Amino acid sequence: MSKRFIYVMLILNMLTNIVAYVPMVLIENRSNGSVLAMVLSLPIGIFIIFLFTKYMSKFPYMGLPEILDKFAPKWFRLFFLVIQGVLWYVAGLVTLVAFTNISKQYINPDMDELLIMLAFLIVIVFGATLPSKKVLYATEIILLLNLPFIAFIIFKSYFNHDLMWDSVRIAVTHFQKIPSFESISTATFVYTGYTNLVIFNRLYKDVRVKYLWAIAILGFFTLITTFIIPIGLNGFDGAESFTFPWIATTEAIRIELGFIERISFLFLGLYINVSLASVILHWHVGLELLKAAFPSFKFKKIDMKPFVLIGVFTVLALVVQLFFEEKTVGEIAKVWMMLLLPAQIAGLVLLKLLSKRKEKLSK
Repeated sequence: MSKRFIYVMLILNMLTNIVAYVPMVLIENRSNGSVLAMVLSLPIGIFIIFLFTKYMSKFPYMGLPEILDKFAPKWFRLFFLVIQGVLWYVAGLVTLVAFTNISKQYINPDMDELLIMLAFLIVIVFGATLPSKKVLYATEIILLLNLPFIAFIIFKSYFNHDLMWDSVRIAVTHFQKIPSFESISTATFVYTGYTNLVIFNRLYKDVRVKYLWAIAILGFFTLITTFIIPIGLNGFDGAESFTFPWIATTEAIRIELGFIERISFLFLGLYINVSLASVILHWHVGLELLKAAFPSFKFKKIDMKPFVLIGVFTVLALVVQLFFEEKTVGEIAKVWMMLLLPAQIAGLVLLKLLSKRKEKLSK
């Protein structure tokens, strides 16, 4: 399997970072250390990628379920897989709820949000249940089709005449403020596309990333863009008034491209495509982790476990959309992002211990 798919996962995660809840958290903390948090996230994120891929490469063609099955106690394997599976599910869920709400607000306000989510779920469920190779191929196609247009929008954003660089300078003056743990953990999200290798490592003998410097530059540029463009176009104080700052930001950008007058029309379509791919990837990984945690049960010689799990995924998503307010989902997203960095560190420690255990058993 080509290593280009590792870069596909990393870049897709970076693009999702632009619109989801990451900008909201960073802009909320713009006076309290967001700038320094973004700077610190670069060495932290790259160092974690380096160690994670190094340790995973010691287990060729093995995903996390197979590694734990061979080198960890059974009780711990069950516990850890369930926790990790739930984290991946929630990662996809908050993104799904976010772009469902965005679609209702900005595309079709008269349409019921449950119908919008159901339409998305049909695509997501189909994609998440595909074999891992096909999921990666589909993700790559979606990324290649959308990346040029996203690059165009970012270009237009930076060269927009209404961009207020004075507001950006105000944000930069808060550079010396010590960031909160929430800001640092949220900022590192941009580099976390590698974590999907807990399942996709099954397809690789060696997953070490050769061009880490390129990932570092691209990730930092994505973070900076995520932060300064909404502030530059909406003002230092005005940027905080939006749950999804980038949607409001693209409303302020005009283009003359045939029937497309506002760039938000193009941006929303691209965002939905990228978000769908992101949720499919997250739910596929979550599904594979939970499948390995629970025993199989068959009906007419067909294993029903994947269908039950994806059914639970779907029902929970509909329940959250129906009974949870947008603000509540935002708070859940914040908690999830605060857990992100500790979870990454815990995963590194675990892989290090398991690699040592493997070395001892091989002697």
